[in-house]
Amino acid sequence: MTFNTIVRAALAAGVIAASAPAQATNFFDGFDGTGGPNGSVWETATWFNGDIFGCTFAYSEVWLTGWGALDLNVNGSTAKCAEVRTWQSFTYGKFVTRLQPGMIAGGDSSFFLYTGTAGTSNHFEVDLEFINAGRTLHTNVWVAGKQNYQQFAIATGWRTIGFEWRPSYIRFFHVNDAGQEQEFRRVNSAISAPMRLMLNHWVGNNSAGAKGFVGTYSGGGGPAYYDWVKVTD
Repeated sequence: MTFNTIVRAALAAGVIAASAPAQATNFFDGFDGTGGPNGSVWETATWFNGDIFGCTFAYSEVWLTGWGALDLNVNGSTAKCAEVRTWQSFTYGKFVTRLQPGMIAGGDSSFFLYTGTAGTSNHFEVDLEFINAGRTLHTNVWVAGKQNYQQFAIATGWRTIGFEWRPSYIRFFHVNDAGQEQEFRRVNSAISAPMRLMLNHWVGNNSAGAKGFVGTYSGGGGPAYYDWVKVTD
């Protein structure tokens, strides 16, 4: 059964419902059918997100691989791309993923928390975004519509990475092969608004805003792979 079939079947049965905002609880999805009750608690986006996006989010570009990962695809022929988000909202916790970001010039693959309307006082967000064909890591913390970002040059390929959100700070970290966290950025921030966890992979529309952020998109497509996602208190 495909990822989208699982989600649609659960919706039809009334199994998936938006939960009340809560403290972060243990959540794990290995995208292989063994991730426990959270394995199907995702909403798949099926809409156009506006400027600066150069593609439309679609069911067709989200699927489980045969080797235990989630594939969020960009289809260069159809201008369709991929996004999923948890139905559940979280307040505080540690959010970690193992992923292989996309490598499309002018593209973005991400792991982030989000709530509100972009650019307004109810907009809060914590971002890990891979741009510049996967060679630049863009970190950002949005508070009441105002951003605080920092970028880092990185190597392409698989990595385990995450962030910890607490009442007075957010810290970003890598996880090495020994399972040790290596913090590389900390932001003092008092965000308390519940947020949903989101993963997406998309390309820009070559507007000035898109080029300034993700770069120039010259066509083509491909996957971003997510091996697993974990949330702990």
